Amino acid sequence: MLVPVSGVARSGDAGMWSVLVLSGDMDVAMAPLLRTAVAELVAEGRVHLVWDLAAVTFMDSACLGTLVYAMRSTEAQRGRVRLAGAGAQVRRLLELTGLDTVLGTYKDLASATGPLPR
Repeated sequence: MLVPVSGVARSGDAGMWSVLVLSGDMDVAMAPLLRTAVAELVAEGRVHLVWDLAAVTFMDSACLGTLVYAMRSTEAQRGRVRLAGAGAQVRRLLELTGLDTVLGTYKDLASATGPLPR
């Protein structure tokens, strides 16, 4: 049986957006890695973040808390967080918590890395 590999990787920048590619199970074990990645980007002044969730199979409340941390950290610097390609489980989690109403959610990475509204 294959065990999905979970991870957090920075895929680079798409214009003003820094992209974090998440994969596998985003659970309590992955939350510290994700938080560190966000903190490093914000410290570099990269405050417009896209989380590419297309390969995420599961997300728990620990990573949801990291998402809230990312929102607060970037908004404090006049940035923002967008989510791209969330699957059904992640979309449901966002709906249950109401985060779907405060975050930009996009069907794919290309649409998530578009310009900010004026």
